[in-house]
Amino acid sequence: MNRFPVYPVLFALALSLGGVRVCAEGKAKSQVAAADEVQWEGFDQGLKLASQKGKYTLVDLYTDWCGYCRKMDMTTFRDKAVVAKLSRDFVSIKFNAESPDAVSWKGNRYSQASLANEWGVQGFPTLLFLNSKGEIIGNFPSYADSDLMMKLLGYIASGSREKGQSFDDYIKKEAS
Repeated sequence: MNRFPVYPVLFALALSLGGVRVCAEGKAKSQVAAADEVQWEGFDQGLKLASQKGKYTLVDLYTDWCGYCRKMDMTTFRDKAVVAKLSRDFVSIKFNAESPDAVSWKGNRYSQASLANEWGVQGFPTLLFLNSKGEIIGNFPSYADSDLMMKLLGYIASGSREKGQSFDDYIKKEAS
């Protein structure tokens, strides 16, 4: 009995659903530019853009093998509220934590893998938050669904983190 070849079809479907690819130069490019998608930047360009626009930066550190990284790409980073908040208040950077591609950080050149190591990243996904000067102001080393992501983005964008307010206190204040 001949069966329909399922695996090639699933593979083709998976390829067609991939919204972001990372080029050899370390620049993330959206295959389909749309207002309802996160506009990912490469690391060097993203830091420059954040500085010019006076915006915070979200660095999404991922690996190709990370299931929760893919889940965030397919759910959290496609949520309309998350996309709008990122577009309004942040420059978003996709960062492959195992890539040999070179990036600049604080006047030095690193591979993306060595810089992730320098930052002490040990699990994926990890979200790194930077101020407009490119200074690390916080991180979240775990998967974040859309609701949690909105709370994290609000916390950072409000300046509460830089003012020394804890995330828990921010959440309590927002709920009241």
